[in-house]
Amino acid sequence: MRVLIGGAGEVGFRVARDLVYRGHEVTLVDSDPAAVKRAQTLDAQVFQGNAASPRLLFDEASLEGADVFIGVTGKDEVNLLSCILAKQEGCNTIARINDSAFTDLPSEQNHQQIFGVDAYVSPDELAMHRIWQILSRPALTRLEHFSVGKLRILEVRLSDSSPSVGRPLGNISLPPHCRIVLIAREEGVIIPTSSDTLMPRDRIMVLLSEYNELEALSKVLGIPKEITGERNIKRIMIAGTSKIAIRLAKQVAKRYKEVEIYITEPDKEMAEIASSQLPEAVRVLVGSPTDRHFLREEGIRYEDLFVAATDREDLNVLSCLLAKKEGAKRTVALVYQTELEYVVQDIGIDTLINPKRVTVNAIINRVTSTDELEGMEELEGGDASIREFLINGKNGKTDTKLKDLNVPDNTLLAMINRDGESLFPDSESILQAGDHVLVFTLKNQLPEVENFFQ
Repeated sequence: MRVLIGGAGEVGFRVARDLVYRGHEVTLVDSDPAAVKRAQTLDAQVFQGNAASPRLLFDEASLEGADVFIGVTGKDEVNLLSCILAKQEGCNTIARINDSAFTDLPSEQNHQQIFGVDAYVSPDELAMHRIWQILSRPALTRLEHFSVGKLRILEVRLSDSSPSVGRPLGNISLPPHCRIVLIAREEGVIIPTSSDTLMPRDRIMVLLSEYNELEALSKVLGIPKEITGERNIKRIMIAGTSKIAIRLAKQVAKRYKEVEIYITEPDKEMAEIASSQLPEAVRVLVGSPTDRHFLREEGIRYEDLFVAATDREDLNVLSCLLAKKEGAKRTVALVYQTELEYVVQDIGIDTLINPKRVTVNAIINRVTSTDELEGMEELEGGDASIREFLINGKNGKTDTKLKDLNVPDNTLLAMINRDGESLFPDSESILQAGDHVLVFTLKNQLPEVENFFQ
C-alpha cells in the first residue's frame, strides 16, 4: 500500500515509521527543515514544502498514485485542504483535527460530505476520552479498538508487601477470568510466562473479562481496594486551563453532580477567562499547581484524582509528583513527547496520557486494519503492542493445540473471543475458524507475529 503523509512532526513521523516497519511505501511532506531532516532517516520519500500545495502534491509527491492520504500537520486547515485534494484523486483520507469549529457539525452532515475526510482524529478528544475512563474506574482501561466486549486492562504497581511478590506466575492462583499480560520494570518490558517471577515495584497489566472478580484479584495481588473500586471519585483537581482541562471540567460537572471540581491557574486573567466559560459548580482557584503551600491550603490531601492538563508537560509531571507526595490518591499527567513518557513512567505518577501517541494508535488502526488484523494498540511508549487477529481457517492455525503452533517468542495469546464469549486459552487450547485472538507481544516481534497469523 502506498501512503502519503502531510506532516512529518511527532505524529506524522511515528505513523510513517510504523508503516515503513510494516512494509508499506510511504511518502512524507513537511515545510519544517528539521522535520524533513529527521524524516529522511526513514526508508521513505520526503519532500519539503506546504502539505496543501497542489503543485507539490501532484508534481513531486505523486498524489495520484497514493492509496491513503493522512493529513497530520499542526494546522487543521492545511490537513483539511490537503484531504480535499486527495479525495478528488480517490484516496482514502484521514485528517488530524483539533479545533471544535471543524469537528462540531450540523446533525445532518458528516466530515466526508463536507470536507472529503473519511475519518478524523483529534488528540484532545482522544486524551479526554482516556481521562473520562479513569473517572469511571481509576485503574481500568477499556480496549476501544478490539471486538472484546467488556474486556478491560487493570494497570497497577506491586508493593513490597504484595502476597504475589517473589512467586512465579505459575504458582499464583488468579481468578479464572483474569490474566497477567505484561510486566514493566526498570530493565524493560516482559511478556510473561508461567516461570516469570513478580518483583517489588513491578508495574503489571492484568486482562479482565469479569468485574465481579476485582475483589478476589485485589486480595491475590495486594491491590488497595480504592484502586479497583467503582467510580469512587468525589473530588477532582485539574491543573491548567487548557482546552482539555476546560472540556474535562465541563463534562464532569454535567454528568456527575456530586463530584467537587477545582481548577488551578496561576495567571489571574486566564483564571477569570476560564471561570466565565465554566458552570458555577466548578471552582477556579488562582495559584500554581507546583506550590505545595497553595495545594495544602486547597486540600490536596482530600483529592481523589489530580489531573495535570496544562500545555507544559514539565509542569504536569512536577505538579503530579507534588500532588502525590501531598496526599492526592491518584494522579494523571498529560505528556507530549514519547521520550519523556518513557523516562517518567516509573517515577510515581499513576497514569501518563500522551495525546500524540494515542493519535498515532488511532491512525495506524484505521490504515492497517485487514481481514486478518482487526485492531492494535501500542503499550509502554511503543515497546509492546496488543494485536487482534481473525482466524480464517486457511492459515494452518486451526485444529492444532497452542503448544504445537510454534508461536513466536515474547508473544502471548491472551484471550480468544469466540462467538462473543471471552476465553482465556492455555497450552491445550485449539483455535477455531472465526476466532478473534487478542495477542500481546514486543515491538521487535511484530513482523514475525503478523506473518504468523497471515
